[in-house]
Amino acid sequence: MLTITSPIFDIEGVENIVSPEPSGLTGFERRNSRVATLDGGAAFNDFGYSDADRTLEIRWKPSSQRQVDNIVRMVKSYGRLIVSFREGCFIGAPGSFSISEDKVQLQILVERRLDQ
Repeated sequence: MLTITSPIFDIEGVENIVSPEPSGLTGFERRNSRVATLDGGAAFNDFGYSDADRTLEIRWKPSSQRQVDNIVRMVKSYGRLIVSFREGCFIGAPGSFSISEDKVQLQILVERRLDQ
């Protein structure tokens, strides 16, 4: 289960997604870079991990057209949305949104984690 909510009170501002595809929720990267050195080796800069580097790709089969319409309304109305799922609770900016056949996809660019 995954929940998308508005960042402020909104009587219609919550949607529960029963079975999101897990593949778009698990990926992350560390803040690092690699630079080639003159001797043929490489130098690495590792600045650790931050939730702010994550992008959540939420994909699911909608339960109704009303659910899709409400998600579209929230994406258009709010610059940030709160996403909660098994891994934690995050606030982020809505990115791309698309509907294809029977699937909906919403991208959330994570700003920070709220539950730690």
